[in-house]
Amino acid sequence: MRSSLYYIVIFILSACGRSEFDMATDAYRAEDYELTLEKLMPLAEEDNHVDALHLLAEMHEKGHGVDIDINQSIDYHERAARAGHSDSQVKIAGLYLSGNYFRRDYWEAMKWSRKAALQGNALAQANIGYMFHDGIGVNQDYVEAMKWYRKAADQNLPSAQFDLGVMYQQGSGVKVNFQQAIQWYQLAANQQHVNAQNTLYNLYLNRMGVPDEDDAMFRWILESAKQADVTAQYVLAEIYLRGNIKPINKELAYAWAGVASAGGYIRARNLRNNIESVMTDKELTVARDRARKLWNQHGNQIDTEKEASDA
Repeated sequence: MRSSLYYIVIFILSACGRSEFDMATDAYRAEDYELTLEKLMPLAEEDNHVDALHLLAEMHEKGHGVDIDINQSIDYHERAARAGHSDSQVKIAGLYLSGNYFRRDYWEAMKWSRKAALQGNALAQANIGYMFHDGIGVNQDYVEAMKWYRKAADQNLPSAQFDLGVMYQQGSGVKVNFQQAIQWYQLAANQQHVNAQNTLYNLYLNRMGVPDEDDAMFRWILESAKQADVTAQYVLAEIYLRGNIKPINKELAYAWAGVASAGGYIRARNLRNNIESVMTDKELTVARDRARKLWNQHGNQIDTEKEASDA
């Protein structure tokens, strides 16, 4: 039950000229879904308020204050999209593109993506780039793909930044340019884009178009490992075992190998067992404790029962 102070605040906000939708969003952030619906429903049904329609779609999708109802959610998204809400337009475009709800229709997917993209929606711009890149519903056109990816990337969308990096690395529609590729990968990786981080550490491992910098390589391996990438976790274990980049640390080598093993990486299990065979009981106790802590923070938890037995 909400305190009397909460309702006093709502009353004051109303008296200060806050719109009904503003009060609905305040209530939504406060998780007062009953008041949210009370404010939203008249706006949506009487005024066709575009933001109210979109928020109602989100509430029905997530089950906030109502039972989860995908059909109702999509109905609200359709109404919001027709009224011009770019996020709902992206949602409808995605449904046509995937065929998960509507019959797959690439023309409709492109139509709704363009409507949102012309409003500056970065996800829509990236979707158009993807369709041109792969020739989905349109003739494959790398120049158009790069144009739309760049629009989204300039808005700091990490997936588009990564896709631009791939195009420069592979020479899709442009000359191969590792320097440009790495710049875009780094922008995406700094936003925790896992594929960008993985690509960077692989480029450093293989010395492909990057300077010979062990610190930079280690940084991206570690960042990927922290995001539950089991291959990166295995590579970290090898680094700590061999001491070729960082000083030898058997406890950390065992711990990261254990985390990768618990995440399903078979080679890591063999490595962990090999490390265990040369450890003292005291070292093993410390290593197992570190493994459990790392697992809880960074494990690819495909099976939570594996924590005790594998990590």
